[in-house]
Amino acid sequence: MDPFLNAHLPQRRGFLKGLGGAALGLVVASSLGGCESLLEAIRNRPVRRRLSPTNAPVQVDVQTYRAAVTAMQALPAADPRSWAAQAAIHGTVAGGFNLCQHHTAHFLSWHRAFLFYFEEICRNLTGVKSFALPYWNWNQDPQLHPAFLDPMSPLFHPRNSTSMAGFAPVSAPTLDPILDDANFLTFSSTLESPHDNVHVRVGQDMASGGSAIDPVFWMHHCMIDYCWNKWNIELGNDNTNDPTWNGTTWNYFVQGDGNPTNVTAGITTLMPLLAYRYESSAVGTHPAQLLALSASEFAQLRRRIEAGAPVKLEVRQRFLLAEAASQPIGKPFTPPPGPRASAVTGMLTQLDPSTNAFLSVEYARFPEAADFFVRVFVNLPGADASTPTDDPHYAGSLAFFGTPGGQHEQMHGATHLVNVTPVLRALMQRGEMSDLSAIQVQLVAVPANGQFRRPDLVLQLSRIELLVTPVIVHGQ
Repeated sequence: MDPFLNAHLPQRRGFLKGLGGAALGLVVASSLGGCESLLEAIRNRPVRRRLSPTNAPVQVDVQTYRAAVTAMQALPAADPRSWAAQAAIHGTVAGGFNLCQHHTAHFLSWHRAFLFYFEEICRNLTGVKSFALPYWNWNQDPQLHPAFLDPMSPLFHPRNSTSMAGFAPVSAPTLDPILDDANFLTFSSTLESPHDNVHVRVGQDMASGGSAIDPVFWMHHCMIDYCWNKWNIELGNDNTNDPTWNGTTWNYFVQGDGNPTNVTAGITTLMPLLAYRYESSAVGTHPAQLLALSASEFAQLRRRIEAGAPVKLEVRQRFLLAEAASQPIGKPFTPPPGPRASAVTGMLTQLDPSTNAFLSVEYARFPEAADFFVRVFVNLPGADASTPTDDPHYAGSLAFFGTPGGQHEQMHGATHLVNVTPVLRALMQRGEMSDLSAIQVQLVAVPANGQFRRPDLVLQLSRIELLVTPVIVHGQ
């Protein structure tokens, strides 16, 4: 037995016990046999590659994905592996969201499980056991892969936009603060902003509850999953070890053969280590990493992932900026001035670098139309729809991803979190903000496709707050 197997053999029993019914899928093997077979499967697990026209190995994966989509679309709708049935787990165009998790603590874990079992179905239907879903790194490859643009291809679907070029929500200034945040809860929450914005930018069905009907949905969510992978594995941050979070179970996914399965949120944290791995690439200013780990290093990494950390969200300071307000979509909204900068000076001057400031924007209800973005600016009273996103006062962008009137619309569009720490620090460093300056935000709605479908729309704001939190708290 080689060193890799020796390093992992003592852990096999605990691993299988924790997996329960998902064991076979996680090791990507139909028959595990002894420990050697299981660990060999782990070592040679499929690779999720970057979806780029210049990446030669991924072209084979694209061909396999095309064949899988064709096979799934040919299945009867009653087959749980069919294209329509898989998409309906997430939601439908007409009915809105169904079982998916958005704006909850399980945004990342639920979608990882969704991808995992969908990928198994693709392998089963194509017979390509080494297949893994590619991921669309819209930060590095803003133009969608040509295979999705051919009207004769099963990967084609009507879309408003197939390019993220110049799109601020997927730029380095937006993504860097998200990946630099070591708190799993706020990392997950703020990552939903680029996620939502890409859905709305692509548009058509991708912007609705039935987004999974578009083949690019799975490439987009693989990128979101890769961001989690990069944050957790490559950058060394910890997931929560909360027993309730880890023990959350879903029983409506199916394996590649169509049989039902159970999976827990805790098991999803191990999937990239044991069932698949990512071809690393840059995200923002965080470069690609070659993780050539020794057996002992891999074992140490696995122990860290399994253990997690006692992460919690603790609000040290809470400043109410507005509540029960209305925002006509065609006019910028500016709440009354908030706290003076002196209230958060320690954070702004790096005296307390382990603290972040977040703008929490809560809407009373999902709007009747969702074809727009809401840009957030700090201390720029004249901000309007023409203000560019490269303005130094720009902090982020919100989007309403989903189907207005859907069954679970409230959960999917109510509260949005934007990390405003970089903007506040930059304003202080440039001398545009002193200790006596009041912190004020501006919310500016901008149409996604040139004009508002409902120019008379009025957004109902429930509450806007500035939250100051520790980046991560371990048992404090």
